[in-house]
Amino acid sequence: MLPTATPLAPTMRTLRPCTPTRTGIAATGALGTRRLSDRGCTLPAMTIAHSPRTVLDAPDHAALATFYAQLLGWEADVEDDEWAEARSADGHKIAFQQVDGYVPPTWPGQEHPQQMHIDVSVADLDVAEAAVLAIGATKHAHQPGTSFRVFLDPAGHPFCLCEE
Repeated sequence: MLPTATPLAPTMRTLRPCTPTRTGIAATGALGTRRLSDRGCTLPAMTIAHSPRTVLDAPDHAALATFYAQLLGWEADVEDDEWAEARSADGHKIAFQQVDGYVPPTWPGQEHPQQMHIDVSVADLDVAEAAVLAIGATKHAHQPGTSFRVFLDPAGHPFCLCEE
């Protein structure tokens, strides 16, 4: 078993150990092959990590997981009083961590920069706009384009609905 990492900062959650899902498969990269664990799983030698997860800070981690689960047609899973995830049936995840004293980003201003945002594709901007407003999003006053629309999730993170 791989060791659990220590927290990187007081507000960062301890990382969980990686659990490979494929065993006995050798993968070779430009730098050769290396063994990931005693389970027979291998990754290309140039691979340092895998299975990235997007984690958003939130004033209410459970509510934000529920919002994104509704937006994407996924399931919300509240693991404890600090961590929740929105998960797809095929394994995609967005995680949310509880942060006391959370301050939402300002956009397009930089007083509290957004640092990242999520874009999702939609077939019809008008239909999708009505749906995200119904589950708790707010349309941002600043709309810089015509093929996408900017909204704020319930915690104030910007996200965009983008035409397919």
